[in-house]
Amino acid sequence: MFRFFRRRSPAAADRTDPRPPSGEQSVDSPAALARLKLFAGDFTVSGPFVEPGSDEYDLWQAGKLVPWYISNLLDRGGHSGPNVDIACNAQEPAVDMWELGTWYPRWDQTVALARLLDVPVRDLTHPEARPHHHPNRPRRRRRDLAILSFEPCAVHAATASSTAQCPDPYHQ
Repeated sequence: MFRFFRRRSPAAADRTDPRPPSGEQSVDSPAALARLKLFAGDFTVSGPFVEPGSDEYDLWQAGKLVPWYISNLLDRGGHSGPNVDIACNAQEPAVDMWELGTWYPRWDQTVALARLLDVPVRDLTHPEARPHHHPNRPRRRRRDLAILSFEPCAVHAATASSTAQCPDPYHQ
């Protein structure tokens, strides 16, 4: 029998530690530390959800979503459990896998996630984010780990046939 990851409530997962997570990779190198500081410093909520346009679509299609931002916003909003997957037009354990960077949400799921979190799609992205393979990617979310990228194959799988879903008909 398969066991599915379930997003646990902050209390159940003991997520009360206010410190920001450490880096996806070891932060012993100056470059890794600088990258983590860049992503952490740029993480803001610019306002409430607004319907995305072609700029946000381009960011999504380029693999610019950041798993750590998704996790952080889910935690801040107290969103947990299978209702998160349902609200995002996904089946368990999709959202858990998004947080790990092993699955990439489809465009409609990304918009649904932003709507649930009440943030613009742009706030789930970072211009420096890029799909990147990590051979030691964790199998479960860890509070002390900031996952900054999605697996390239996951981005490709979600975006390969996405042009029909573009919000701007002139964008195709």
